[in-house]
Amino acid sequence: MSHLVTEHLSYVYGEGTPFKVTALDNVNINIEKSELVAIIGHTGSGKSTLVQHMNGLLKPTGGKIFLDGEDIHLSKAKTYETRFKVGLCFQYPEYQLFESTVYKDIAFGPTNMGLSKGEIDERVRNAAKYVGISDEMLQKSPFDLSGGEKRRVAIAGVISMGPEILILDEPTSGLDPRGREQILSLIKNYRDETGKTVIIVSHSMDDVARLADKVIVMNDAKVESCGTVDEVYENSSRLTEIGLSVPQVTEIFVRLKKLGYPVNENVYTAQQGYSELMRLFKGRGIL
Repeated sequence: MSHLVTEHLSYVYGEGTPFKVTALDNVNINIEKSELVAIIGHTGSGKSTLVQHMNGLLKPTGGKIFLDGEDIHLSKAKTYETRFKVGLCFQYPEYQLFESTVYKDIAFGPTNMGLSKGEIDERVRNAAKYVGISDEMLQKSPFDLSGGEKRRVAIAGVISMGPEILILDEPTSGLDPRGREQILSLIKNYRDETGKTVIIVSHSMDDVARLADKVIVMNDAKVESCGTVDEVYENSSRLTEIGLSVPQVTEIFVRLKKLGYPVNENVYTAQQGYSELMRLFKGRGIL
């Protein structure tokens, strides 16, 4: 069954002014339950505007968004309900952190859901444990944390509401390699362990290749393409034309192919690259 659907979704900034900009133009997407979906595209392609529509933060200029078959803007109550079912974690976690302690920040969503103190406490501690936040850290100010720790606190704040869909906008942006790996592992484990739907917006083609079941490519406010990683990435020349690039490991294997080596060019992760090299070496009796 379709989980989240957009039909002819359009959005215009500055409607009726000289500064009018079309951010989304007739966008039609279909996301199934438990999918890990990546949305990619150049800066200004409409990625962030799209995900802000998915949980009702923005209201369409045209078209509709359906969650489990129901229009999320059917009523104010339905839109409010959707914001708890579709959790959005912004690119910059400091935009979501404002309380005096980490505990209070994570508790903000469950508190607004009208839950009891006991249930709020349980949700806060479970979410914190899930993202690797210690009990000691819960009493710290969120502004005393590192960039990676802030990112985990922001994600915990969304997870604590128990959303059916978790949306992460550029979840690894600005993090060092260690922090990046921690967040990527967290995302994969969350989807695998909970079976929840996860949507990430990313500029990292390498991260997308590692994580995604489905890739949606945005270009100039429209859906350029949609499919599996293999289906989308195999058209590398078109991705380059619209300001994207294939993973570095893919470029290596494309180059090897041009040099005459019998390798598969459709390699998108380091693990795939390792397997392909082992196959090549064994075929030549090197191993």
